[in-house]
Amino acid sequence: MNHWLKIALLTSLPVLSHAHTLSPFLLPEVFDTKAAQSISFQSAITIEKFFVAGNNFKTSYVITEPNGQQKPINAAASLKHFNVAEFDLPQDGTYRIRTQDAVGNSGKYALVDGRWLRVRPVRTGMQAPVAKPAETAAMKKAPVNTQPPRAIAADQVPANAKTLEVTNHFIAESYVTKGKPTAIPAISKKGFEFKLLTHPNELYVGESLKAQVLMDGKAIPNLEIDVFKGAGNYEPNAKRELPHVKTNAKGEVEIKFEQAGVYLITTAYPEADSDASKKPASDNFSYGLTVEVTE
Repeated sequence: MNHWLKIALLTSLPVLSHAHTLSPFLLPEVFDTKAAQSISFQSAITIEKFFVAGNNFKTSYVITEPNGQQKPINAAASLKHFNVAEFDLPQDGTYRIRTQDAVGNSGKYALVDGRWLRVRPVRTGMQAPVAKPAETAAMKKAPVNTQPPRAIAADQVPANAKTLEVTNHFIAESYVTKGKPTAIPAISKKGFEFKLLTHPNELYVGESLKAQVLMDGKAIPNLEIDVFKGAGNYEPNAKRELPHVKTNAKGEVEIKFEQAGVYLITTAYPEADSDASKKPASDNFSYGLTVEVTE
């Protein structure tokens, strides 16, 4: 099935309930071909639904050819919700598509009473508060939310509070093979990377994808990875969210596929601090890898 038709089918997918709610992705029209001279692909941010473009993000791309040569390309069309781009396949072998210099909106945090709170813009145009109805017995018995806040309005930040600017990086990649698969590009040992130990265009039902997750060439242990399977209108009850997996002490992860289909493998680094007591990293990375599993 043509992948642009798949994109149309995927628009019916349900809301996800996973930790990494904001995931970049690349979606080639095909993952393998025998004779195609060019391939087009889509890139976007999926926020709530798997492979449904929620927001676009500004990025260029780098195509690494089978001979190792890298070619930068730009989007052929930049739309409100996604980009469309195309690249040539001059030789047989495996090509890597990867975003480049994709940076989202920066964030700001403030240290208030020992906790790093996300600073949100001041809300304007708020209506006057509506008078509260008299409390009923049921309302009085309702549990009170005692969770401390994780955000603070910009106009409520103390003047002497320490603040921190955070840059959000989006990384998405995928692989396309023309003819027989060839070796995939080596890692650069710079920034956030997935070192694939299994060829991404040779994934079959019942087998696993193995990878090592690295930051500047160093293993990232105990990092949660989310895996989601695409489904169309003809699979309304399909299970789309696979069990979470985590990297081991060596930063290695193994993902087993029980069904054929297109999968999004996504994570975020560093992971959010549960009680906001730890100083946020100045650079955050959201990563998405798209693969196809066949029978």
